[in-house]
Amino acid sequence: MQISNAVKALGSAIFLVLAVGCASTPTSGVNDPYENLNRDIHEFNKGVDRYAIRPASDAYDTVTPELVQFLVANALNHLELPRDFANNLLSGRWEPAALTFARFGINTLVGAGGLLDPATDVGVNKQDADFGLTLATYGAAEGIYYEIPLLGPTTVRDTVGRVVDIAFAPTTYVGGPIVGATETGLRIADTRQANRSAIDNALYESPDSYLTARTFYLQSRRARARQLQGLPPADLNGEGDLDIEPAQ
Repeated sequence: MQISNAVKALGSAIFLVLAVGCASTPTSGVNDPYENLNRDIHEFNKGVDRYAIRPASDAYDTVTPELVQFLVANALNHLELPRDFANNLLSGRWEPAALTFARFGINTLVGAGGLLDPATDVGVNKQDADFGLTLATYGAAEGIYYEIPLLGPTTVRDTVGRVVDIAFAPTTYVGGPIVGATETGLRIADTRQANRSAIDNALYESPDSYLTARTFYLQSRRARARQLQGLPPADLNGEGDLDIEPAQ
C-alpha cells in the first residue's frame, strides 16, 4: 500500500511539474513576486534558528562525542543513497548511479550498515542527486522562488522534488514516525553545526540576510543543475548569474 501511494505521488508530482514547466522561468534573474511575504517568513525562520535550531545544534555538538557525531553523519549520508541512486538513474547518469549502488553495498556490508564509510577510503564517493535536479535535467522550469516556514528557501520545482524524494527515503517505510522525527532532528542538528560559520555569516552578519539566502540558494541550485546536464559553469553575468539587487 505504501509503495502504491508513493507511485501515485510520483505520478502526480510529475504532472504538476509539467504544468509548471509550461510557464517558462528565466535562467538568470529572480522570479520572486511574493518578496514581501517571503521576507516575513524569512524573519520567522531566522527567529526559529536564533532561539531554537542554533542553540540545539550547539548543545548537540557540546554533549555528543566526536565519534558519535561521526557515526551519525555517516548514517545520515547512508540513508540518502537510495534517493541518490534513483535520481541518478532517472536523469540518465549511469556511472554515478553505479557508483552509488557500489557505495551502498560497500558501506552496508563492510561499514557496519553505514555507520562507517570505507567506500570513500577506496574512492567510491557520494554522488548527490535529488528529484528537483532530476526535473531540471528534463527542462522543467524553476518556477517561483519562495520561503517555507521552518524549511527555508525553495522553488516550485524543488518543492515538488522534496515531496517525491520522500518516496525514496527508507524511513518513509521503516521505523514509523518516531524514527522519521529522530532522523529529521539529527539531520537538522548535524547540518546546522557542520555549516555553522556560513549560516551565521549569512543570517546575522550580512546587511540583508534575505537577499543573501535567496542569492546563495538560487545560484547553488542552478550551478548544480548545469553540472548534472553536462553544461559548463555560468560565466559572470551570464546564464544562471543573479542580479543581487532587491526586487522592486
